[in-house]
Amino acid sequence: PLTNPISAELGAMRVSLWPGLLRAVRENQRRQQPRVRLFEIGRRYESSTGAETEVLAGVAAGARFAEQWAEDSARVDFFDVKSDLEALITLTGEAHQFRFVREEHPALHPGQSARVFRGDEAVGWIGTLHPRHTQRLDLTYPAILFELETAGGLGSRVPQYAEISKYPAIRRDIAVIVDEAVPAEA
Repeated sequence: PLTNPISAELGAMRVSLWPGLLRAVRENQRRQQPRVRLFEIGRRYESSTGAETEVLAGVAAGARFAEQWAEDSARVDFFDVKSDLEALITLTGEAHQFRFVREEHPALHPGQSARVFRGDEAVGWIGTLHPRHTQRLDLTYPAILFELETAGGLGSRVPQYAEISKYPAIRRDIAVIVDEAVPAEA
């Protein structure tokens, strides 16, 4: 809790970015938006130690694709968001180090949640919002959430500068043997 908060709603440091994202999903669904995709980069705070961690959090709800004649109407699911997260992880250049391990989180649906590991370090979560919370928030569609630490989960190797050779690459080497008496223009 904060000693001198700006308002009553902002009286405590947030331990997750998900509540703010879910409020935005609810408001979008109330305004009849059939497809919602949101993300936020921000800080969360450990409730016991107060440790600050920067994370990337996201939510997807509603239709898988924007309304169109070529695609059937289907809801976004866990695997759609997981593939988006895997595409993001690929940008680190070390996708082979990441794995998803089935694990339960109190805010997520049992059996539809996973912990994200980079090597042996836990760096995030992904899962479908628990049906109890979906009902309590009066969401039209279930929401799929993810959270990934920016330092541990998105840290990547920066390419090192290497000087370009002064000499152009040779694709084919041709040696022409001519008598020394022949002029160059001939």
